[in-house]
Amino acid sequence: MSTNKKFVYNLEFPSWCKEITISDYHFYRVEEYKEKVRNLQHLANSKAEFDLPANTGSHEITAFVECPSTEPKAILKWLNKDASSLQDILFLLSIFTRRDVFIVEEDKNNLTSPHGPVIVSDPRSYYWGGILRCSIPYEPQNIEPKPNKFDIGFEKGINQIYNLIKSEDWQVKYKGGYFLFLVRAALRRQILESSFIQCWTIWEHLFAILNQDWISREQIRKLSSVEKISFIFVKYDLAGKIDKHSRIQIRRLAETRNRLVHFGKFPELDQVHKDAELFIQLTESLIARILGLIPSNVLNTKERTNEFFMNTN
Repeated sequence: MSTNKKFVYNLEFPSWCKEITISDYHFYRVEEYKEKVRNLQHLANSKAEFDLPANTGSHEITAFVECPSTEPKAILKWLNKDASSLQDILFLLSIFTRRDVFIVEEDKNNLTSPHGPVIVSDPRSYYWGGILRCSIPYEPQNIEPKPNKFDIGFEKGINQIYNLIKSEDWQVKYKGGYFLFLVRAALRRQILESSFIQCWTIWEHLFAILNQDWISREQIRKLSSVEKISFIFVKYDLAGKIDKHSRIQIRRLAETRNRLVHFGKFPELDQVHKDAELFIQLTESLIARILGLIPSNVLNTKERTNEFFMNTN
């Protein structure tokens, strides 16, 4: 099968991994990968395959992808009706590598800049998303020279997720998966208030699409947000039994949301900020379950959720 090659911005491979294949697309590091990936934003010094110094960062072409001559159509609901499945895959890679991964197609109908294409994506790494990334099981594979290993689990995980969201049952249940666009927006670097509101929208949106076949749109609109959030907690096993006290705590979250949308900022209380952060991390756990993963407890989300529901203040 003949292929065509496209250059990819900002894709970080697992350490010591030279290539990955997602569906019909084969991604390879560019020759200058080490230099390119070091030029991406890194907020702290780190070392794995090589040193990554803290860096303000910019967009960099770190990979190229070999595409099939006839590309399958996208499964997600992009505005561009001609989008290919490559857009879906780059989208998933963005969520799970925590920075915008994309290609720039040449537009022959417009004059091009002598300095290259104009890029509007944010070059910064995402603030959230660590729980999602860690929810893909680590699976080491030996390489030479030993004892180096690379994580083949990442490639397997993205393929499993993409196969899941392409399935007819998943597409019907989640009405095409539009909520994933809301997820990417919520994970990006922004103020806490913005991420919290976007996550709240995701929960209410999921309640609506999971219940719209037996509850009218008007009833959904009038139903208490406490009931909607409680439903999602139980359905996706994010907490134990939701009792009377649990509902009081969820109502407290709902009141925080209401104050925020009416007055534009959180109250100046440390606990409110901690609750908002926990809700965002619970959203990551929720999305992990929807994508067929077991949510990572790397940030002690389970224990902190129990503490939240046991809080009597």
